[in-house]
Amino acid sequence: MGFTATGNIKPMRFLIQATTTDNQVTAASTNSVRLVGISGPGTRYPPWSALDDGFHAVAGENVEVFQPPMKEAYLQLGGTVAAGDLLTSDSDGQGVTGTTGQQTGARARQAGVSGQSILVQPLWGDVT
Repeated sequence: MGFTATGNIKPMRFLIQATTTDNQVTAASTNSVRLVGISGPGTRYPPWSALDDGFHAVAGENVEVFQPPMKEAYLQLGGTVAAGDLLTSDSDGQGVTGTTGQQTGARARQAGVSGQSILVQPLWGDVT
Protein backbone atom coordinates (compact mmCIF):
# COMPACT_ATOMS: atom_id res chain seq x y z
CA MET A 1 0.00 0.00 0.00
CA GLY A 2 1.33 3.43 -0.85
CA PHE A 3 1.35 6.34 1.58
CA THR A 4 1.50 10.08 0.99
CA ALA A 5 2.99 12.67 3.35
CA THR A 6 0.77 15.37 4.86
CA GLY A 7 3.79 17.47 5.86
CA ASN A 8 7.55 17.35 6.23
CA ILE A 9 8.81 13.90 7.25
CA LYS A 10 12.41 13.27 8.25
CA PRO A 11 14.16 9.95 7.56
CA MET A 12 13.91 7.07 10.04
CA ARG A 13 11.15 8.59 12.19
CA PHE A 14 7.93 7.24 13.66
CA LEU A 15 4.76 7.99 11.69
CA ILE A 16 1.08 8.33 12.55
CA GLN A 17 -1.99 7.94 10.34
CA ALA A 18 -3.50 11.23 9.13
CA THR A 19 -7.09 11.53 10.30
CA THR A 20 -8.45 13.49 7.35
CA THR A 21 -7.56 11.31 4.34
CA ASP A 22 -6.90 7.61 3.77
CA ASN A 23 -3.35 6.40 3.09
CA GLN A 24 -1.72 9.57 4.39
CA VAL A 25 0.84 9.74 7.17
CA THR A 26 2.48 12.47 9.16
CA ALA A 27 5.47 12.62 11.46
CA ALA A 28 4.75 11.49 15.02
CA SER A 29 5.15 14.18 17.67
CA THR A 30 3.67 12.46 20.71
CA ASN A 31 3.61 9.08 22.41
CA SER A 32 -0.17 9.10 22.93
CA VAL A 33 -1.27 8.46 19.31
CA ARG A 34 -1.04 5.03 17.63
CA LEU A 35 2.20 4.68 15.66
CA VAL A 36 1.72 3.09 12.22
CA GLY A 37 5.27 2.77 10.92
CA ILE A 38 8.74 4.20 10.41
CA SER A 39 9.80 6.43 7.51
CA GLY A 40 12.46 5.23 5.08
CA PRO A 41 16.16 5.93 5.57
CA GLY A 42 16.83 8.13 2.55
CA THR A 43 16.28 11.78 1.78
CA ARG A 44 14.20 12.93 -1.18
CA TYR A 45 17.23 14.47 -2.92
CA PRO A 46 20.81 13.18 -3.09
CA PRO A 47 22.65 13.92 0.15
CA TRP A 48 25.25 16.68 0.16
CA SER A 49 23.71 18.38 -2.87
CA ALA A 50 22.45 21.94 -2.92
CA LEU A 51 18.91 20.57 -3.25
CA ASP A 52 19.01 18.31 -0.16
CA ASP A 53 16.67 19.68 2.52
CA GLY A 54 17.09 16.66 4.80
CA PHE A 55 13.52 15.41 4.42
CA HIS A 56 12.44 11.93 3.40
CA ALA A 57 9.22 13.44 1.99
CA VAL A 58 7.20 16.66 2.07
CA ALA A 59 3.45 17.22 1.75
CA GLY A 60 1.99 15.39 -1.25
CA GLU A 61 5.01 13.15 -1.88
CA ASN A 62 5.21 9.38 -1.51
CA VAL A 63 6.57 8.03 1.77
CA GLU A 64 8.40 4.74 2.21
CA VAL A 65 6.82 3.21 5.34
CA PHE A 66 8.29 0.27 7.25
CA GLN A 67 5.64 -1.62 9.21
CA PRO A 68 4.80 -5.22 10.11
CA PRO A 69 5.25 -7.80 8.71
CA MET A 70 8.60 -6.20 7.79
CA LYS A 71 11.18 -7.58 10.17
CA GLU A 72 13.57 -4.64 10.42
CA ALA A 73 14.04 -0.94 9.83
CA TYR A 74 16.38 1.78 11.02
CA LEU A 75 15.12 4.34 13.54
CA GLN A 76 16.77 7.57 14.69
CA LEU A 77 17.02 7.70 18.48
CA GLY A 78 16.11 10.59 20.75
CA GLY A 79 17.52 8.96 23.91
CA THR A 80 19.43 6.00 25.27
CA VAL A 81 17.80 2.60 24.65
CA ALA A 82 18.73 -1.01 25.40
CA ALA A 83 18.32 -3.96 23.07
CA GLY A 84 14.82 -5.38 23.58
CA ASP A 85 13.23 -2.09 24.73
CA LEU A 86 9.80 -1.21 23.38
CA LEU A 87 10.13 2.17 21.69
CA THR A 88 7.79 5.12 21.41
CA SER A 89 8.06 8.56 19.81
CA ASP A 90 9.51 11.74 21.23
CA SER A 91 8.35 15.17 20.02
CA ASP A 92 10.44 14.83 16.81
CA GLY A 93 9.40 11.27 15.87
CA GLN A 94 12.64 9.80 17.21
CA GLY A 95 12.68 6.56 19.18
CA VAL A 96 12.82 6.59 22.97
CA THR A 97 12.09 3.86 25.53
CA GLY A 98 8.37 3.55 26.14
CA THR A 99 6.81 3.50 29.59
CA THR A 100 3.43 2.36 30.92
CA GLY A 101 0.48 3.92 29.09
CA GLN A 102 2.42 5.05 26.00
CA GLN A 103 1.95 3.91 22.40
CA THR A 104 4.87 1.86 21.08
CA GLY A 105 5.83 1.15 17.48
CA ALA A 106 9.05 -0.85 17.52
CA ARG A 107 11.34 -3.11 19.55
CA ALA A 108 15.04 -2.21 19.68
CA ARG A 109 17.26 -4.93 18.23
CA GLN A 110 20.37 -3.01 19.28
CA ALA A 111 21.36 -0.64 22.07
CA GLY A 112 22.00 2.98 21.19
CA VAL A 113 22.14 6.59 22.31
CA SER A 114 20.53 9.84 21.19
CA GLY A 115 21.45 10.76 17.63
CA GLN A 116 22.23 7.21 16.52
CA SER A 117 20.20 5.17 14.05
CA ILE A 118 19.68 1.59 15.19
CA LEU A 119 18.05 -1.52 13.81
CA VAL A 120 14.53 -2.08 15.16
CA GLN A 121 11.63 -4.47 14.57
CA PRO A 122 8.51 -2.51 13.54
CA LEU A 123 5.43 -3.40 15.61
CA TRP A 124 1.80 -2.43 15.33
CA GLY A 125 1.34 0.46 17.72
CA ASP A 126 0.07 -0.62 21.10
CA VAL A 127 -0.01 0.71 24.64
CA THR A 128 2.77 -0.59 26.92
